[in-house]
Amino acid sequence: MSPYTNNSRQNRGRGGSSRHDSGRSDFMTVLLFYVLPFIVVNSIIFILVTAAPKGDLTIGEADNFTTTTMELKIKSLFPIKAMTVTLDGNEVELTKTASKTYTAVLGSNGTVKVSLTAFNGMKNVFSEQVNILDDTPPDIKDSIIEDGVLSFRLEDTQSGVNYDTIYAYDDDTPEILPLSIDRSTGIITFDMQKENLTICVKDQVGNEARVTITPKGENLNPEEAAALASQEAAQDSDAASGESKEDQTGLESAE
Repeated sequence: MSPYTNNSRQNRGRGGSSRHDSGRSDFMTVLLFYVLPFIVVNSIIFILVTAAPKGDLTIGEADNFTTTTMELKIKSLFPIKAMTVTLDGNEVELTKTASKTYTAVLGSNGTVKVSLTAFNGMKNVFSEQVNILDDTPPDIKDSIIEDGVLSFRLEDTQSGVNYDTIYAYDDDTPEILPLSIDRSTGIITFDMQKENLTICVKDQVGNEARVTITPKGENLNPEEAAALASQEAAQDSDAASGESKEDQTGLESAE
């Protein structure tokens, strides 16, 4: 074999290797300087465009069962363009305590709703339930009437019963004091002389229960008691009207 032939083969080998290295270099160039920057830049743009504001909403403890506090900490890549905080639809007055921290005093139970809109237009809405305040009156339970004496049990699981506020009334007497009060068991007794007796009692923060108890031991709320009284009045009126008609008929017959 001639030296010329060997040199030709070697040159062809070197040429193929050179073309392979050149193609690989072009691929790496495209990957490093075009594809990867494109992916990174578009990823950053996507994150910036779709980044929504976030917030941590914390409800505090109820020290006196009438008010509590809330704290809102905002987390956002962009400045906040609009913010609203409501409690059951009513706007909450906020106090700014730090660069992205707000506090407020809440005076009732309900749903705190926060709406945040960032400078990029993205919006986030979240809420928290407030149910630690005492906004319900004491419960009147287990009503029993024996030998003209009414007994029942009072229960209040939050601020507690204010036993000094207990009284009752009927159609003739505006204020009737209880016969006995057992603060350890919550058992109260009243002398029940009339058909219906209305019990009034408050808890420690002033929520009042007003319940009318019938001779059968039924507990009626004010609306039910008013409806019953109206029904009884209508029946008495019909009875009186019937008696009047009978008297008139008797007079006509006598004439």
